[in-house]
Amino acid sequence: MSNPETAPTRASRRGQHATRSELPASEPSRPRPVVAAASIVLGLALALAAGAASPIGLVLVVTLASLAVAAGLPRLAGVLAPTASGLVVAATAIGLAGARLATDTEPLLEVAPVAAGIGIVLMCLVPLVHARARAQLTPWLTATAMGIAVALCGIVLTIVESDERAPVVVAGVAVAVSALVDLALERPRLHVWMLPVAMVAGGAAGLLVELVVNGEVLLWAVLVGVLSAGVALAVRRLVSRQQALEHPVAALAAGATSVLVVGPVVLTLARTFLG
Repeated sequence: MSNPETAPTRASRRGQHATRSELPASEPSRPRPVVAAASIVLGLALALAAGAASPIGLVLVVTLASLAVAAGLPRLAGVLAPTASGLVVAATAIGLAGARLATDTEPLLEVAPVAAGIGIVLMCLVPLVHARARAQLTPWLTATAMGIAVALCGIVLTIVESDERAPVVVAGVAVAVSALVDLALERPRLHVWMLPVAMVAGGAAGLLVELVVNGEVLLWAVLVGVLSAGVALAVRRLVSRQQALEHPVAALAAGATSVLVVGPVVLTLARTFLG
């Protein structure tokens, strides 16, 4: 039997219920049109560039997206000395592009680790001469390393070679579609469906793209579309509550990041299913 001294009374239960009712409900973050627009534009640009025979256009789109990340990601992270961090990421992105264009035989990213290594060395040297970077050393290094990692993910997209880079075309369209879902469902009582709807829409977009490009309906296109849409949306959700997204450059960086991070996923699926 319950101890009458500790058992909750009817009045206390009513008080607890009233207290819970007064707690503010968890609201989803507002739609971020600049983030979505950046994802759509860069995703479609990636798809169009991937359809060309030459890799130059694809490398150019990836590099421009990486430069957008360099300009806005340090501000998005809220670190001191964002310009210094952005310059390190930008130098790394340009070095990765040069390394990719300088290599036309497998392995296509043979020189890329050198460019990434130079970027990491610069990342470690800048705080030695920059007082504001030293004042916030760990967050500064984290934000800069994150920017370098995103640039590396992006350059991976340029080495997918199968079927005129059809997996990259599918991924670019799927990311753009997921951004539309982001805007449509970022509402109370709807945002919980955002990820599954985006993944289904990405898979459908993958099927449609492969049907239009090659006249076939293949499993790999569904997987590329589903996972690319899901990963891109997850990245945008991760940064959606950052106050710095009010700044257009930070919002542009968030959208560009959601496009570039799908690189390893696309390469893995392309090598698995298409060789």
